[in-house]
Formats: sequence, structure tokens, C-alpha cells
Amino acid sequence: MKKKLSLIALFAMVAISALLFSGCDWLFENDDGDENHINGNDINKNDFEQVQGEFLNLPQFSFPDDLTFPLVMHYGANLGIFPPKARDWIINTAFTKAKMEGASMLDSSLKAWWSEDNNAILFEASYTIAPGYVGAGTEKTWGTEAKYGGASSIFNTYGEYAYYQTLRFRYEYDLYMQYSLKNDSVFAEIIDFAKKLCDEIEYDWQNYSGYTGAKAVRTPGKRYAVCDGYAKEVTDKILTLNSVQTVQRWTSPTHAWNVLKFVDGRTLYFDLTWFDNESINHDTGIVYQTDNYGWFNITFHEHLFRFSNVSYGSKAFVHDVGKFQSDKSR
Repeated sequence: MKKKLSLIALFAMVAISALLFSGCDWLFENDDGDENHINGNDINKNDFEQVQGEFLNLPQFSFPDDLTFPLVMHYGANLGIFPPKARDWIINTAFTKAKMEGASMLDSSLKAWWSEDNNAILFEASYTIAPGYVGAGTEKTWGTEAKYGGASSIFNTYGEYAYYQTLRFRYEYDLYMQYSLKNDSVFAEIIDFAKKLCDEIEYDWQNYSGYTGAKAVRTPGKRYAVCDGYAKEVTDKILTLNSVQTVQRWTSPTHAWNVLKFVDGRTLYFDLTWFDNESINHDTGIVYQTDNYGWFNITFHEHLFRFSNVSYGSKAFVHDVGKFQSDKSR
């Protein structure tokens, strides 16, 4: 996803270690994959308390029963139910072959499971003491202090809404996106369109007042836009797809995005700015692309779209304060 981080936001990150979401003001991603958006404009409405009742009455997100996980076995534990970064840490740092197969250890095994809040992975390793060692034949357990967790501030920041921000949900939603791309040809066509448009557009850092890094190095052949420009590009081009009947433009005080109506009757919530995988090196100004797209920002699930991104300062859900501006139909 596009990453735009101001100097003010850097100080804020150090001070509060919290997740900051707002408007066109993008983005920083930490080692745990938590997105952080800068709050450029305070929105004094639709805070957590005001929308809490509505949120809790919305249907909770459910994944398809036939959604499958990779099979990645490690001493009896299927690590495929955990994100790739966690698997790497388990296999190469916490429970390596050297740690699991010491000279005194026989029949080593590993258990790994999600914590109750789904924002950490917990462990228990076991082995039998080998013959010739004190306590031979006795089963021992270890590794119960090991933990792979997400951002510690997640529940303080999101409260009830942390449901959408836990390590588990974010990983399973990524799998769900891959599932959808294989099983929904209309969605696959839209994502292909979105990725191609992201490749053609580069965020206009020169016209983003919150950016204070090195002067952005412009990439030849790109078109330049901020969020309103992204939404306009979608409006101008999306009706070339036969699956789309109508494209709407929506705005909040700090942002702009689209909503698509399909000929099959479905509605897709479409924020190309926050879907984009663009990033910038603040020291050099060089713009580059990552492997990470903002999957929450192109979705058929309205409650996910409205409540997955939040401005920290005002606790305002930017998409939730949006207003319809115009539409265009084929």
C-alpha cells in the first residue's frame, strides 16, 4: 500500500505507538503489518462511541467454509494457519531444528494456537528425555513463554473494532481475497483493473502538504494524483468493464473514493488510493511498489469498508463520514 508519513506523524508514532488512520493522508506499515494513517484533519463526529451501537449490530464477517489454509508442518504443528512472517519466526528463530532436536531430546513436537484475542500466537513444545540422561523417559515441555504478537496498542486504539485489525483476521482476509480471485470472475476482473490503474498512477507527493521527506523523484510515464484524482480516474475508466453498471463518487472532509454498482445487482466499495501498493523512501524520495495491497479497500462488505480504517486523533471512521457526490452510468 501507498505510504505517506509526515514528520509530525513520526513524532506521534514515537509518543503513542498507536495506529493512525485518516483520509488521503497515508501511510506507514510496521513489522507486524499494521497500517498507520496520518490524521491531517480532525473530524469531530462519528467517533467510536457514536457508531459503536451501529457497528455491534452489523453482521460479523464470516469466511467461506471451504476456505483452505496452506499445509506447513513443523514438528506436528500446521503453521499454515498463521501468517508467513509468523511461520518464518517460528521455524527460523523460536523453534529451530537445533532447539527441537538436542542430544537429550526424543520425539520432539510442537503445538501452536491463536490466543483468545486472535492477536497473538502461543506455543508449547515437548520432548522425551533420551536414554543416558537424567530423567530418561520423562516428558518435558518448554516454549510456553514464546509468543508471536501484533501491535500491543491495537485494542486500546480500536476497542471493539480490533476485530478487523488482529493478526488472525488480517491473514485470513488475505486468504479470502485469493479465494475470491479464483472463484469470482467479476471480482478478479475488478482487481486486475485496479492493479493496472495503480501501476499507471503515482501519488502526487509534491501536492500532499503532510509529506516532509526528501523531494519525491518522479517516475517517467506516470500520471500524478492525490485521492480525488484517483477517484476521478476510476470514474472515467471503470465503465469500460461490462460488469459495471454505475460508478459513484464519494467524499469525506479528507478523502475521496468510489462505489460501484454491478449489472448483477451487487455493490462494491472501491477506494483505489488506499488499495494502491505504492511506497516512498523518505530519505531519498524514491517511489517504489511493495507486494502489499489494501485489500479492505476494495470489498463487497460495507461494514468492513466503513470500519476497518480509522483516524486516531478523532477516532473517526473516514469512510463512514462519507457523502455521495455524483454518479455515472453506462
